Amino acid sequence: MKPTPAASTARAKAEAGTADAQERNRIWWETLPMTYEDWDAPERKVEIEGNFEKYLEEFRICSPFITNFPYGKLAGKSVLEIGCGSGGASYLLAKGGAKVQAVDLTAAAVKNATSVTKFYGLDVNVQQMDAEKLEFPDSTFDFVFSWGVLHHSQDTQAAFRQVSRVLKPGGQGMIMVYNRHSLRYWQIAFQALLLRGKIFHGETAKSVQRFYTDGYYHRHFSPRELAECLAREGLHVDKTTVTYMKEQMLYKWPKAVDDYFKDKIGWLLVAEFTKGGGPAAV
Repeated sequence: MKPTPAASTARAKAEAGTADAQERNRIWWETLPMTYEDWDAPERKVEIEGNFEKYLEEFRICSPFITNFPYGKLAGKSVLEIGCGSGGASYLLAKGGAKVQAVDLTAAAVKNATSVTKFYGLDVNVQQMDAEKLEFPDSTFDFVFSWGVLHHSQDTQAAFRQVSRVLKPGGQGMIMVYNRHSLRYWQIAFQALLLRGKIFHGETAKSVQRFYTDGYYHRHFSPRELAECLAREGLHVDKTTVTYMKEQMLYKWPKAVDDYFKDKIGWLLVAEFTKGGGPAAV
């Protein structure tokens, strides 16, 4: 794995622009909007004609969890998507019949997601909003959906608190964050600390992740830690799932073997939870 020049540039731009922690986060993502293009691609735009279909397909197959998520089960439900990116999940949720409210920290994401959902005639309200300071009344939504977003927040626990606040009692949700028990996490630590000698410059397994991972902030959680963080806010984990991106994790290994280990030590950790539910599952 090599450091991503575009990510380093975005970090430098964010740090030069402001000392405010969450504003640095916003600048990073305004600079490199989430489009599922390579981070160093010369263009990171989602054009409605043609290009969005490519983006949507990339999102649909980005993980087995997203591919198999039962969007139709949320038909008629009020759903908040936190971190809508370029609108892939909002599109799928609305097509499944959910009443979707989408928010994102960046103007770029709001523009992309609004253009996409309007083009396809979907009734999705998209707003620019900080997940740590959601501007909705208490107990507004039946379901909260957030895929690969809240681990990028400046204060992830504050964002979890907001998720709980805006969920109705008995409401449910799904949050994906990065898995600290993943092969990728420890591959990066080994390569950066030992092979690249960053251990001699005061770096740790946690700190070196910034050279290889998207976002100004990017936290990794163990299943137990994630369940405990959610439980502090009254969100009880019903199920945790380990999954991965569609790319092969074990290079040149048989697909069946690769898929097996993705389910054990994949990079993505999904928590499905209920507000005010039973004991947390880990």
